[in-house]
Amino acid sequence: MFVDKKRAKEIFDRLVVAYSTMEYPFNLPEAIPPQTRQNLPPTLMWGSREHALFLFVSCYWMRGGIRSDEAIRRLTRIYLSCPEIFLPEFISDMHDTELPALAAFLRLFRLGFNADEIAGAWKKNFLKIFRKWNSDPRKIFDGISTYEEACDRIQKKKNKNGFHGFQEKMVSMITYFFMDAEIIDRWHFPIPVDFHVLRTVFAHEIVVADPSEANGNGFYTKAVLAAVRELFHSYCVENNVDPLILCNAVWLHSGLMCNQHPGNQTNEGEHEGRKTTLTPVPKWSQAQSRTYDRVCAVCVIRKTCVWCVPSAEYYVAGKLVLRERRESPPQSSLFDILL
Repeated sequence: MFVDKKRAKEIFDRLVVAYSTMEYPFNLPEAIPPQTRQNLPPTLMWGSREHALFLFVSCYWMRGGIRSDEAIRRLTRIYLSCPEIFLPEFISDMHDTELPALAAFLRLFRLGFNADEIAGAWKKNFLKIFRKWNSDPRKIFDGISTYEEACDRIQKKKNKNGFHGFQEKMVSMITYFFMDAEIIDRWHFPIPVDFHVLRTVFAHEIVVADPSEANGNGFYTKAVLAAVRELFHSYCVENNVDPLILCNAVWLHSGLMCNQHPGNQTNEGEHEGRKTTLTPVPKWSQAQSRTYDRVCAVCVIRKTCVWCVPSAEYYVAGKLVLRERRESPPQSSLFDILL
């Protein structure tokens, strides 16, 4: 595996500037992170205990399977319908026999992905917050000022009082959420390494991995995740870049721009979980060519973009794959020849 730190700096620098100055696509109305105020329950006071509890629960759906913004909007509807289940003191009295009902309630609001697992983690983690942190997750970060310290306290594999389902990515996720809500002070941490982050580093060959190192999940391996976390962390530290800005820039750029290249789009067959049939969409229709002109042709980092990395293989099949080399519409190539 090769990590090109020089190229990473060039691309990250450009995205950070574009985001900070609201260049396209960051000037679009939809260029907002999922935890923005307009997606949250209007009754939540910003930075309050209830806000922190809502963000903590939101992390359960930040592990794939559903778009982050859609998950939070559906979770908001649950909160408005039944706010008491977001209180550790209420959940602490719940019996295990009631967990299937909680899972069914999540499915009712179309949050069925891993609903049984999430229902169990919801109770176990809230019980820990109730007993150890006085029902206030803001206190979890008391005395913490580094990512390593956060991992030691929050990850269950490192601490018996840690939280179910919170591995490295979720530690970054809750840190990101709490910093954005001004619940905790700012310090450098690796941004959550999700699909959009991985697509960016692989599409631009910031990270190049030997295909022989891939497993059943493609390039979604522990070695890749660790290398990417270190890459983003060191970039922020060495260049004194706010990780929240970098996270928003990478996440929004991938979602608003890269998703629209037809090489990243997929036709999904009848839903069969991980076995769902996925086929690339045909290219290039006139509509796709117009989209390319509106998106890829004006992308601020287009010159280094090499690979199509489709989201369906990640969210549906659980794989990170390089589908094909990124192409431009044949009409564009013909125009270049004529010139």
